[in-house]
Amino acid sequence: MLHQTNRYLWLIILVSVVLYFGQAVLIPLFLGALFAMLMAPLCRKLDKKMSRGFSGFICTTIVLVSLLIIIGVAAWQLATLVEDLPAVKERSGKLLSEAEKFIQSRFSISPAKQESIVQRQLKSIGQSAGSYAGQMLGGLTSTVAWLVLSLLFTFLFLYNKERYESFFVKIFKNQEPAKVKLVVEKISHVSEQYLLGRSFSILILFVCYTLGLLIIGVKNALLLAAVASLLTIIPYAGTIAGSVFPVIMAIITEDSFQPAIWTGAVMIVIQAIDNYFIEPYVVGGEVNLSAMATILSIVCGGLVWGVAGTILFIPLLAIVKIICDHVESLKPYGYLMGDPDGNKPSAIKQWIQGKFGKKKSKTSGK
Repeated sequence: MLHQTNRYLWLIILVSVVLYFGQAVLIPLFLGALFAMLMAPLCRKLDKKMSRGFSGFICTTIVLVSLLIIIGVAAWQLATLVEDLPAVKERSGKLLSEAEKFIQSRFSISPAKQESIVQRQLKSIGQSAGSYAGQMLGGLTSTVAWLVLSLLFTFLFLYNKERYESFFVKIFKNQEPAKVKLVVEKISHVSEQYLLGRSFSILILFVCYTLGLLIIGVKNALLLAAVASLLTIIPYAGTIAGSVFPVIMAIITEDSFQPAIWTGAVMIVIQAIDNYFIEPYVVGGEVNLSAMATILSIVCGGLVWGVAGTILFIPLLAIVKIICDHVESLKPYGYLMGDPDGNKPSAIKQWIQGKFGKKKSKTSGK
């Protein structure tokens, strides 16, 4: 028992070291795998009408165009935010003045002393501004490189997708090939359904947030909606941060607190819709993870891969859970990682299976 425990500990340490030092390659590789899983259903349909290379190129181009649209909308909204900086600065000054008065009345700290504390902090930040700028430039360069590599990996995954099935069959040559192929097909199918459901969920939330913020009249509604919806990729912390960020921006950019109150109400209502409708009806519970597994994956992902890890380790753990659920010896680990109340498929998937399942059975009966 102790020998087996030590072996598992050494395996965890080895995997962590490989993930940490290999992140320059592994992050774009995993991004490419996720993009390929998202586009695999469309690629299979296009393969029937054209060559594999052309269908893979079209699917990769769709991913590229989607990323460029997201980046373009973000850049447009950020440019608008920069134009409003003078008004934001004036509004921030008023809020700081009110905060100083509040602190003075509650804690008896004079405004002069508060300003001296803030000035010391600003001075220390200014001294390290150069290093921060260098880090931001390096981070931007690495992000662009990751995206380029991930698109290349996406095309290669789509172009050679059947070879990976044969690869697993050859690895598990002691098992029945039909059984191995069935497990690989199940893993691929459930992964695709989960990733497509998560993508549709983010898109629906983006539309809902945008409509709600536009009705209120909050500035930079598209940017705030995009940030709030994309952060839902990170459970718990991302959902909270995505809801708080638009409220803070409404406080800073608007002349009164009323838009911020309405923004908070909109975020709460849409989050309730997400919890009680979008998640069960669009994403489903095929690969739901327990709260413990989710929090551990976020923390470990942040330690190993930084911000990218907090996002990518969730679907990575979900795929690991799928593998565990379909391999007999690993089922206990899949059970441990899973949510006992979240094993129902999405209602949309049940409806599709019901419709096409009946048609298929009638056809087979004939």
